[in-house]
Amino acid sequence: MSPAPVRGRPPLDLQPPRDLARGWYVAERSTRVGRRPRATVVAGREVVLWRAGDGTAVVMDRFCPHQGAALELGRVVDGALRCAFHHWRFDAGGTCVAAPSTRRLPRDASARVHPSWEGLGYVWTWVGSAAPEYPPPDFPHLDRRAPAHRRYRFAFDTEAPARRVLENGFDVPHFPVVHGITGDLALSWDTDVDRHTIGARITTDSIALPPPLDRRPGGLGRLCLHLRSTPSYQVLTFELDDRPVAHELLAVTPVTRSRTTMHGWTVMPRSGGLLGSAPVFWGYRLQHWWGTRADLRIYRDAEETDGSINTPDDEGVLRFRQFHRRWTDEGPGGRSGAARARRNGVGGGTA
Repeated sequence: MSPAPVRGRPPLDLQPPRDLARGWYVAERSTRVGRRPRATVVAGREVVLWRAGDGTAVVMDRFCPHQGAALELGRVVDGALRCAFHHWRFDAGGTCVAAPSTRRLPRDASARVHPSWEGLGYVWTWVGSAAPEYPPPDFPHLDRRAPAHRRYRFAFDTEAPARRVLENGFDVPHFPVVHGITGDLALSWDTDVDRHTIGARITTDSIALPPPLDRRPGGLGRLCLHLRSTPSYQVLTFELDDRPVAHELLAVTPVTRSRTTMHGWTVMPRSGGLLGSAPVFWGYRLQHWWGTRADLRIYRDAEETDGSINTPDDEGVLRFRQFHRRWTDEGPGGRSGAARARRNGVGGGTA
């Protein structure tokens, strides 16, 4: 007799991402989290996502603390996640609220639940420490009360670490080389930021796009790219002649050492004139896709260097890396993963 098919997957041999900063990371799109448990991987840790009776999204360790069954094989019963193996049930806080298969429930019978927040179309989870150290993203451009706009969601997989994805916007020299954007690009830094944010502006008085896109004599006008980044997500605003053309939320999911998912939203104001028109929206969307694919081609085969060979033009990337390192275990003042693991009862560098 052949064995019956089994839903779910066996445990994976995972390596946590390198140089992972403490922060908010996307666990899954909200529309994919329902009453039926769903397994995924965030920062090398296997988790299961499900919704409690009140609709709250829960991010919990994937395996039952009793005998290690995969919890996505279970179901939600009376607002609690019921394991398929012995029908132990865990509420949204991880407390075991029922164990019909045992006469006495161990005092430490609980499943580990990770800090989470749902917003902007995603379920986010805090990675790297027991409690969040800065707030989840604020991106008011998606609010229903925001001015009329066009928007699209994007998602790309890459072999690059999450840090490389986030630092890319600060890499001024790559814009003319990889994306063909010419002009005298100038980098300046914001001073009105808190300790978990780094902000910069990249400007040029006259941007010229590569042929055949550049058909306007004298270029397109004054361009400003404004970046505000935390160690785990960032918001970008593109302005042309001081007029916002597009706002972007760039989020990442550090899956394993060899895989990151980059995703988010682009929002473009729907206003009068050419810049607010549908053709410009679709043209921007096409160049966004094309430009991201160009970056991904570089990421695919890139290797981490020791950082000892740099030029003054690398200021943006180097400053972001210094900021990012302060939020990792390896940075100045950072806490070692082993020490934090002992305090939190988890493996270093995991969710």
